[in-house]
Amino acid sequence: MVIEQITVRTKAELAVELDKKTDEIIVEGDFSQNIAEIKKGQLNEVDQLGFALGSDGIGILVEYGISTLLDIFDPTAKEDKKIRKQIERLYTIKRLTQESFLLRLKQLDY
Repeated sequence: MVIEQITVRTKAELAVELDKKTDEIIVEGDFSQNIAEIKKGQLNEVDQLGFALGSDGIGILVEYGISTLLDIFDPTAKEDKKIRKQIERLYTIKRLTQESFLLRLKQLDY
């Protein structure tokens, strides 16, 4: 299996690669700060599973409701929200350097 790896430097390039569901995306440049913020809020798989099991699944529904409500009142542009959601749901984030991150499809880890 060949893993496709692309380097992006702009938000527009990142959006295109996210829509294509590229295997690995290296994000450099201005948008890397946004990736750092997303990484801070992203739970690892073990934590997500513990939360789901510990709350008997109710926690996931509550989290979904809260995030939907926050999205309604969030002044962020639609394109930025779409990029953020795609990254949170589809990719794991790994810091490569101070100014670059690797986004890797979660499904490649299974």
